[in-house]
Amino acid sequence: MNNETLQTAADWVARGDDVALATVVRTYRSAPRPIGSVFAVSSSGEMAGSVSGGCVEGDIYGAAQELFAAATAEPRLIHYGITDDLALEVGLACGGELWVSLDRYRPPPQLRRGAIATAFGGDQNGASIVVDVDANTITGDLAGPLRATAEAAAAEAIALERSQALDLEGEVTLFIESIHPAPRVVVVGAVDTAEALCRMARTLGWRTAIVDPRGKFATKERIPSADAILGSWPDVAYPELGLEPADHLVVLTHDPKIDDPAISLALTAGVGYVGALGSRRTQEKRNARLRASGNTDEQLGRIYGPVGLDIGAHSPAETAVAILAEIIGYRSGRGGQPLRQTSGSIHPSDEPETPPR
Repeated sequence: MNNETLQTAADWVARGDDVALATVVRTYRSAPRPIGSVFAVSSSGEMAGSVSGGCVEGDIYGAAQELFAAATAEPRLIHYGITDDLALEVGLACGGELWVSLDRYRPPPQLRRGAIATAFGGDQNGASIVVDVDANTITGDLAGPLRATAEAAAAEAIALERSQALDLEGEVTLFIESIHPAPRVVVVGAVDTAEALCRMARTLGWRTAIVDPRGKFATKERIPSADAILGSWPDVAYPELGLEPADHLVVLTHDPKIDDPAISLALTAGVGYVGALGSRRTQEKRNARLRASGNTDEQLGRIYGPVGLDIGAHSPAETAVAILAEIIGYRSGRGGQPLRQTSGSIHPSDEPETPPR
């Protein structure tokens, strides 16, 4: 959604409009949108995106008009929530709190992997740094100790692939936006479940790739939803894909000649999520082969097999739901229990025990 909103904002600027961009920089309790969500307002009165699902956008629209009326306006941080006098007025009925930055739209830096750290408040209000991992560069106008703090926080955000906000001395809030490629699912085995996986992953905004050395299987006709299809063995396909620890591997073929090297190479490469389809007996036999070929018990313990959550899935589509649900849980550190059997925050976050200032 953010990419679409940012593209819309760029289109408005290209036609000559002034554009304000609101970004969620911090949340507390059950805020309706995650950190990094954006909402754009054009000077022509158009709106795109969302930072609250409709609760506070009306107030932000009014703040954007004030920004347009000012010849020069510094970025500002706006707080909405249960402790704010605006709570009833703007209708933040979810009971959560959010902090939204508001500034004129600027084209974002073109990063594949990195972070942008921006200061709000203090004598460096609006100053920022851009960390580009691929280019190994750090640029921007943040200075002094604040820059050092921003660089350290950016490194952490990049490693965790998670945006965050820090409260610093002098009433300064530092927002660090993590930039990383969309999650990718690499599926070994161009079977019917693979197409269901790719189709559903696409609806999540994720990228997909199919690996299968069997030429008759690895075709666009069989797996039309895949972003990439490689009709080669894993040892050839993985380097071509640029397999990374952040990827998610799902092995579906039931053929040891394909499955075993696909899993072993992924474990060696440090891929965090490695899932393997098959019965419990199939997993036991596979683990025995992998152990005999040199994989350690620690490595084997990282395999999600049988893959997927226990929801009674049977059809390819149901199996794909179970697998993707498990991957989402893996990414958020959740186990996948029914919400009514759990307590605490519904949405994953690193929020503090007490509200930020």
